[in-house]
Amino acid sequence: MIIYSERVCLPDGIRPAYLIEENGRIKAVAGKEAGLKADVDYGNQRIIPGIIDTHNHGAAGYRFDDANEEELKPLLKAQAAHGVTAILPTTTIVSQFPILAKLAEETLDGARIAGIHSEGPWGARVGEKGINTGYPPVDLDHAKKMIEEAHGKLVLVDIAPEVPGALEAIDYFVSQGVTVAAYHTNANYAEANRGIDHGITVATHLGNVMTGLHHRDIGTMGACILRDEVDCELICDGLHVCRPMIQLIMKMKDHDRIMLVSDNGAFLGAPVGHYKGGKKNENSDRAVLEVTPEGFVLSQTGRLTGSSMPVLYGIGNLVEKLHMPLEEVVRMSSANPARKYNLKNKGELAVDKDLDLVVIDEDYNVVATYVEGRKVFDRAVEKSPFNESFLQEYKID
Repeated sequence: MIIYSERVCLPDGIRPAYLIEENGRIKAVAGKEAGLKADVDYGNQRIIPGIIDTHNHGAAGYRFDDANEEELKPLLKAQAAHGVTAILPTTTIVSQFPILAKLAEETLDGARIAGIHSEGPWGARVGEKGINTGYPPVDLDHAKKMIEEAHGKLVLVDIAPEVPGALEAIDYFVSQGVTVAAYHTNANYAEANRGIDHGITVATHLGNVMTGLHHRDIGTMGACILRDEVDCELICDGLHVCRPMIQLIMKMKDHDRIMLVSDNGAFLGAPVGHYKGGKKNENSDRAVLEVTPEGFVLSQTGRLTGSSMPVLYGIGNLVEKLHMPLEEVVRMSSANPARKYNLKNKGELAVDKDLDLVVIDEDYNVVATYVEGRKVFDRAVEKSPFNESFLQEYKID
């Protein structure tokens, strides 16, 4: 198959190009002068590398926490409809690990599962306007169970470095080849650095639910920015982190060490309105959640509880509002997470890489998505799936 566009986002810039695919990989890249006959010609629409979202809880009325095997398929399809070609499903529910590990080995009509991300369960901070209902104590037996149930697919585990037993847990996960991130933490600068010394190399959604920058103690956020070995997740919807702070981060942190993430949940693609928070949240400030027109998902106390906007929306923000070059931004959404999590065949539109790509319009909406040479979403002939039973069960108004 040969795909052509006047604007293909290649590692060395955006230019007209033919992408020549064979067996799901990019066999060759040719310039416009080659005059080849394309099987698919996208004209002047931009083609970018497939997005690799490493922090994502769900989409379209489905959650990685509780979706069964059949429900996971439309969930992954919905991810592809928002430009995600590879994903680290994010959940702390260990009983879900074997299902996710199984699907990681299968070729599905949607985003490829590239590993499992466990956001917790050992944190310490609840975030602004939140009510802390506590976290379980660190339990190394549970840590071992996480490894066992994931069948080699546990890629990332988040932990607050200051909680009792955290450093031992970090040591254990690192010994098992698992990347460890600092998350939901009250750690001061010194405590955060101790965690990094023990092997933390990721900042979970930098700036959110962690001690921030202060002129007397720059906290976990400052430690993660200063330490070169730490790769920082960043939500660029303009809601979780304000644009001036994003600008500050971009000036301070090597862009090769920033990974754009969504922190999406079931509300990606959901209509504006109020929703029940579900049984596990009925006694907390998340008993009722609001999806706002701006894309906030808010608890009753006004706390941010994930995002309803995809990584692609954040890409648009960085390009259109912060005036960053698209080819630089997509490195943070594709090449950087591919490097971090050793996804050797992904992250760039280059020879010998998987043909993972997204065709986007001028408003940063997905026109088509390809995963390993297969077209898994085409806006011209299909809509992004949504779980209508979710709306029936949870939507209030």
